Amino acid sequence: MSKLKVGDKVIWRGSWGSDNPVKAEINSIEITGGGKYGRQVDEVDWREVYDRNVTVDLDNGHWAYADQISPV
Repeated sequence: MSKLKVGDKVIWRGSWGSDNPVKAEINSIEITGGGKYGRQVDEVDWREVYDRNVTVDLDNGHWAYADQISPV
């Protein structure tokens, strides 16, 4: 899987990555470049999903920085 897409399942760790891993589905993706707001996209290369470069909204009512998610 080379791209993260809306609708993909991921492993999410809440509490800034310290909670137990939970499966969640991606509802939306923003490329922020580390800023507060970014550009909404439908997909992004996994190589760009690091630190706070990307934020995602999840189907469990939470949002996450890139470093809180990983591929299933």
